[in-house]
Amino acid sequence: MPNRIPLDPKLPKAFDATANDARSKAQLDQWWDRPYGVTLPDGRIEVRCLNGGAWDRSTHLGIADDYDAACALAEAKQAEWLKFRERPCVQFDADQVLVVRQAQRPDEAPQQLATFATADAATDYLRVNFPDA
Repeated sequence: MPNRIPLDPKLPKAFDATANDARSKAQLDQWWDRPYGVTLPDGRIEVRCLNGGAWDRSTHLGIADDYDAACALAEAKQAEWLKFRERPCVQFDADQVLVVRQAQRPDEAPQQLATFATADAATDYLRVNFPDA
């Protein structure tokens, strides 16, 4: 059974009109990576999550016909997003190539995993150490 999500929660003022990096630590702690549902006029449920999929509002994960389907949708879509967000990537610096994992929250820094002289070396590192990335 999927995790239960809050339905029609009381959200902070301007919740979907605030840049993620302008949010307080308390707001991030309460809402980051925690899907919730909003009941639509026709009774279906829009599933949303503040997870970095959008820089200035919560992310639309989808629409479900009922609460159980909304919980299942939230679990599946958030898991897909976390897998994507956690994948390491290559960044080019002035004279080096970095392999980093992007920050997982706006109040965190990216994690540097390795440094290379060339993009080919960084790509080889990714292929060996993160074959599913």
